[in-house]
Amino acid sequence: MPHHGFARPEQLEMLSKALAELGGHFPPDSPEGEALAAKIMALFESGTDTLEEIKKALNDRDATP
Repeated sequence: MPHHGFARPEQLEMLSKALAELGGHFPPDSPEGEALAAKIMALFESGTDTLEEIKKALNDRDATP
């Protein structure tokens, strides 16, 4: 289900964890970190609800030529 610009506390925790796990090697304000955060938010806002789904979607996206 799409999330229209809001997240519950447990969802914010999951989004933070996704960014930390997937982009922890980027400096917080780097262009790469910001781009990853934007991708994670876009997935979340389109209805991707779990950390596993976010990881899979980003992995699938990166694997596509």
